[in-house]
This record gives sequence, C-alpha cells and structure tokens, in this order.
Amino acid sequence: MATSKDRGPSVELEEVSDITPHNKALYEAGKKLLVDSVDVGREFCKFMTTTTIGAIPIYIALLKLVLPKDYSLQSSEALVFLAPPVLFLTAAVVFVIGYFPKRGSLSLDLPSEIERERSRTIRRRHGYSLFAFSVFCVGILLSSWILINRLAV
Repeated sequence: MATSKDRGPSVELEEVSDITPHNKALYEAGKKLLVDSVDVGREFCKFMTTTTIGAIPIYIALLKLVLPKDYSLQSSEALVFLAPPVLFLTAAVVFVIGYFPKRGSLSLDLPSEIERERSRTIRRRHGYSLFAFSVFCVGILLSSWILINRLAV
C-alpha cells in the first residue's frame, strides 16, 4: 500500500479478471445445495410416508400367503403378527410429522436468522427421518422373521 501526501492511502491492483466459468459453476452448485437442502429432507419424508403405508398391505398379503387357509390366531400370536403393521404405521406418522413445516416466523432482513431457521429445519427433519426410518427397519426385520418362521413350520 502506497501513501501520497495529497490523496491519502491508495491500493494498487495488478490484474483483475472476470469470474471463471469453473468458479461460476461452483457458486451455482453451492447456491443450489443451500436452497435445496431443506427440500431434500421434505421429499424424503414424503416418499417414505407412502412407502411405509404401502408396506402394511404387502405384509398382510404375505402373511395370508404363508398361513394356512383355516388358520385361527391365538391371542399371543395375534400380538406378534400385528406388531409389524403397528411399526409401519408409527413410522408413517413420524414421517408425516417430519414432512410438515415448522411453525414460526423469521425476518428476511436478517440473514443470520434465516440461516438459523434453515439449520433448525434441517436438524428437525433429519431427527424425525432417522427415528422413523429406524422404526421402519425394525418393522421390516420383524415381519421378515415372522414370515420366515411361518414358512419353516
């Protein structure tokens, strides 16, 4: 930085160039990641809601396929056979809760507040998604175990 007596401090620039196409593409990719990060979790919850609800009739159809025609459930067996649909339904409800937006307000004039709400929304959906997906996986494992055990009998 050079100083001059009559003008004050000055800055000398050696070379100024336009934004390179590579940097422009990186900025666009970063912008897309930032904007789409909230929608990805929401779309996952939407997709998994239909998947978990669809698992209920599939399980019941497979159970009907492996059980004999004149089979009557005992009370203890009924609880075991009904556990997977209950787990699927629980997972679906949690996915629905994760799908809906959080209530609240924010000021568009404060970028830090927007970023804070965005981060909260992502964390909230991630938590609900992780819990619901775990419940769904337990339901799949339990239903697989039940169906395989009925085939072995």
